[in-house]
Amino acid sequence: MGKLFVFLPIILFFGFFALLIFGFLGFVFKLVKKSKDSAWKGVVIDKKHNQVRDDEYRNKFNHFYYLVVKTDQGKEMKVGLSQQFYDKFKVGDKLEKPKGKLFPQKI
Repeated sequence: MGKLFVFLPIILFFGFFALLIFGFLGFVFKLVKKSKDSAWKGVVIDKKHNQVRDDEYRNKFNHFYYLVVKTDQGKEMKVGLSQQFYDKFKVGDKLEKPKGKLFPQKI
């Protein structure tokens, strides 16, 4: 009975920790699957770049790149990209995001 009082909190802690880890991994998997299952075509109507000062290091900036795309269905969407992909696209480029891929391609 004495060992139960010692090990039960440890078991509960690691069980809760495992639940958090598997929950987070499940959430990430769901987001990736949702992105891969979507398919659309559209035109780049704007390119945006945001620069935000890092809270921890005042001299460092975080950069966020995204394209504003108008799809063939008339819907506007923002597509977040790395700087490498961002530099490859221009306003007016036609894009296609095929099902099964994470990022759009120029057509």
